[in-house]
Amino acid sequence: MTRSAEMAAPGNQSTRWIELLLVTSSVALTFAAWFSPLALALVAGAAVLLLAGMRFRPLLLAIVLFMPVNPYLNWDLPIRDLQTLLRFCLFAGTLLARQRAGQPMWPWLFSGRVTRALLGYFAVAVLAATVFNPPTGAAARELMRLASYLCFYYAVIDWLRTEKDVKAVLHVLLVATIVVTLFGFYQYMIGDYSSLYEALYPIQDEALKNPPWAGRITSFLSHYNGLAAYLNMVIPVCIGLAVRAKDKFSRVLAWTCLVFSSFALLLTQSRGGLLAYVAILLLSAYVLPRSGKARLRWVAAVLVFSLSGAVLAGQIFTRLQGVDLYTEVTRLGIWAGAGLVFAGNPVIGVGYGNFKTALTSAIAVPDGYMLDAHNLYLELLAETGIIGFAAFAILIIASVRCARRMFCASDEAMISIAGFAVIAAITGVLVHGMVEYVFHNSPQCAAMFFLLVSLAGAYELKTSRISQTRSATANSQQLSTSPEC
Repeated sequence: MTRSAEMAAPGNQSTRWIELLLVTSSVALTFAAWFSPLALALVAGAAVLLLAGMRFRPLLLAIVLFMPVNPYLNWDLPIRDLQTLLRFCLFAGTLLARQRAGQPMWPWLFSGRVTRALLGYFAVAVLAATVFNPPTGAAARELMRLASYLCFYYAVIDWLRTEKDVKAVLHVLLVATIVVTLFGFYQYMIGDYSSLYEALYPIQDEALKNPPWAGRITSFLSHYNGLAAYLNMVIPVCIGLAVRAKDKFSRVLAWTCLVFSSFALLLTQSRGGLLAYVAILLLSAYVLPRSGKARLRWVAAVLVFSLSGAVLAGQIFTRLQGVDLYTEVTRLGIWAGAGLVFAGNPVIGVGYGNFKTALTSAIAVPDGYMLDAHNLYLELLAETGIIGFAAFAILIIASVRCARRMFCASDEAMISIAGFAVIAAITGVLVHGMVEYVFHNSPQCAAMFFLLVSLAGAYELKTSRISQTRSATANSQQLSTSPEC
């Protein structure tokens, strides 16, 4: 046997094992789906664990592709939805793969300002819910989800090692979003959430059930405001690729997704979502042009588009003509209740995930209603206090600063586009957060937020590896050229 054949043999053997595993998983998933939805979830988790452990590269793309679809699991465990389970399995498989390859764990788990800021926020959330407040079932469920987002972050920063990897993830994200918008258009045309939606989500938490159809699309997400937030985190990717991508396919895909997402966002009739959309457009018009004159033209065009669009949208949808009295009164009441909850425990809050329960003791809430704060900042303060709010602010600042370095300093187009997308998406979250809190009610939005943060974390990890390699090379060269004693 030649040397090349000997070197190719392990790779061929690994490929055969992956092919065998894919066939076996497909058969097992088919039988599990016929037998029980819960069995399907367990088999899917096992397949993700094994494929991640074998470093099957398309696995992360599949996770991103199906991220908007998140069926709930009917069992009495803190893990209550399929995507949470899959994220844990993805992390476990990635951990096993790194261990088998002999790769160091410490830089992956603890290096980088974004990673440390994320760990700090996670630690504060855990302490607030388990040490400084009595543990509750609601807190346990939300903490499991938060832990799964952290696991997803670690898996992504491990898998995204080249510009090609980032490009593939961004492309798959746009394809997934186009499918999301098409399903939303279908809901609007038939005037209902659809039987497919009911089939995908036969089981839902009582607090997350949608009201009867009122013309506002949800697509695969659990709420129309959640869909608006999700789209506003994808739209910056569309804008960045449409303006700065070098290849035609990326630009066409981005423009298609941008147009579809804009119309879908309008059909959610989310006033906060549309306000965040305008903020994203204005930021794009200010940041992306390469000259001052172009910047003025872009900003003027966005202002004209936004004002004319607001007038037209108000003519089509009554809800978008202004803020109705019911919304105004209820939001003010909820915000006052959130202020009372925060005042009762301003340092560490009532515990991550406990706001809905705490609110019922602060204000009168109708039976069967579980309300969030409808404000990102108030819910952060109420659940995790000043310490948690500061930890989240540090995470945002660290992510934006890293994304700015990606946008300004990188010679790779896709890395620069990803940096812009992180900055603009976080801007949209912060603007939408003035009137909405979607992370608990829409796990897909939270997963999308952590995917964007992981783009910044992956860049930090990559630059750290490059710096260490250059330092090691320089030291080696210095030792080789130094005179012998």
